[in-house]
Amino acid sequence: MRDRARYLSRLDPPGAALIAVAALWAPVAAANRVGAPGRYLLALAVVAGAYVLGRLCGGRFALPVPAMLAGAVTVMLVVWPDAVSGDATAPPLDYGNADGALVAQGVGAACLAALAAGSGRWRAGLLVLAGGLVVGTFATRSVAAAAGALAVLSTALLAPLVRRRGTVVALSALCAAGVVLGTVVLGALGTRTEGVEGAARAGLTERRVQLWGDGVHLTKRFPVRGTGPGTFVENSPTARSDADVHSAHSMWLRQSAEQGVPGALCLVAVVGWVYVRLWRSARSPAVVAVGSVTFTAFVVQASMDYVAEFPVVLAVAGALVGVATAGPDARARAVAAVGVS
Repeated sequence: MRDRARYLSRLDPPGAALIAVAALWAPVAAANRVGAPGRYLLALAVVAGAYVLGRLCGGRFALPVPAMLAGAVTVMLVVWPDAVSGDATAPPLDYGNADGALVAQGVGAACLAALAAGSGRWRAGLLVLAGGLVVGTFATRSVAAAAGALAVLSTALLAPLVRRRGTVVALSALCAAGVVLGTVVLGALGTRTEGVEGAARAGLTERRVQLWGDGVHLTKRFPVRGTGPGTFVENSPTARSDADVHSAHSMWLRQSAEQGVPGALCLVAVVGWVYVRLWRSARSPAVVAVGSVTFTAFVVQASMDYVAEFPVVLAVAGALVGVATAGPDARARAVAAVGVS
């Protein structure tokens, strides 16, 4: 009975309840409308499934699981070298920023594997791999991915100095919240002020700020159920005027525009619970620090781009959060206890 309770706890019932609420709201937002919640529900299933697998396997296989993920990302770069060509439509995801997001998560995977390595040689090799992947993120020309990857590697190198996991998790959550708030404010202001125009010229691009503005406008116009899942492009004047635009370039503003304020609150609750779970993780402070910064790198980029709409990026991000929040394996604890005694 005790083993069964431990197994169920690894499935994270509160997290499952939040995912279920988010999944139930999507059909409500789509009821009697054009919107189709299929892709959104698939994304929820992918990230939830990857998270559960990470939690179930991350304790007993703390080294193999993230090492395999880092290896898979490395193989991807070998098979599709154009991914680091800097081309905006580079394979395998046909979007350079999404390729960068995936490589940045690969950096997190390599760093988590390095922390779990028992041998100094293995640890050094995995950190070198992480460094190579950081270079890969710069090669994709995705500024957000490169900055996130560099932050993850820096955290891993300084991880042995971390004593309180809560401090890193809190700072990570504040960083993510600041970026989200910034996109909403920029979207609300539009390009009407000189400061916003300067920010656009600095790298956001005016079109992206306009898309955020469309997201804010649609949320104000349809605050309860939004325009319906999957309908942002059809309802955004900016997207309709440019065939190259495929999304709101912000998972938060797309969610609020398509599923209203309740849908946005569901997303806030799910992401917020991840930080709570990281705070309460039984893993070492070093592992939690790297996991928290890796997740934040994804959230920050997804707040300014549509990388969250690529299932493979969601899967890797979810699996790494699962690894970082997995409980220590019972056998490992027993061996450690025997060794201490």
